[in-house]
Amino acid sequence: MLTEERRNRQKAFRFIILTIAAGLALFFYGIPALGHFAAFISELAKSDKPISQNDKTPPAPPQMEDIPEFTKEEILKVSGKSEEGATVKITFNGKEEEIVADSEGNFGKNLDLKKGENTLTLSAKDTSGNESVKTNTFTVFFDNETPKLSIDSPSDGSSFFGARQRQVDIKGSVDDAQTKVTINDRFVAVEDNGSFQFTTTLSEGENKFTAKAEDKAENLSEKSFSLNFTSQ
Repeated sequence: MLTEERRNRQKAFRFIILTIAAGLALFFYGIPALGHFAAFISELAKSDKPISQNDKTPPAPPQMEDIPEFTKEEILKVSGKSEEGATVKITFNGKEEEIVADSEGNFGKNLDLKKGENTLTLSAKDTSGNESVKTNTFTVFFDNETPKLSIDSPSDGSSFFGARQRQVDIKGSVDDAQTKVTINDRFVAVEDNGSFQFTTTLSEGENKFTAKAEDKAENLSEKSFSLNFTSQ
């Protein structure tokens, strides 16, 4: 009887000792571990950096601001939007140049045009190395020469007399049929061969005229002349 009771007491004592040991282990090891874990969660919540992933999605092609098809300026400004930090590849007249988009995705580059036709395409490569498809090919024609404008008849300073000569035809030509021609700010039709004709009615005395020719690149030529009219 006493032996059984002693055994039960020993079992109870061992249980108490193990319980105390488990509590001490939880206190010294469990609480700090929980603290470290809580701190880690807090720092993770504060961080604005995305969790690193295996990004294999290519970026969209760069969006370029409008550029002129024809220009008289030798420097072409190319600018637009892409992904933040993306490398924008510009293929210009067959040669490749690279620029990096800023924190807002903006990029810009000045290109030196050659006379005549210039071509460019753009693509983007993100920070994971994924590359977009190329944009359509853009074409820019550089021309800084003024168009050739001539007034063939009548000659400057010509005089006309009487009612039958009051209405005259001003004839001339330009070197490109696509050139826009005006005489005293009135549009004049240009034929396929570059010739034009403008019919006007003269006023008494001196009549002054200014002919202008402007090509697609906005190069401008001007010629001024006068015609005299006497009614009697």
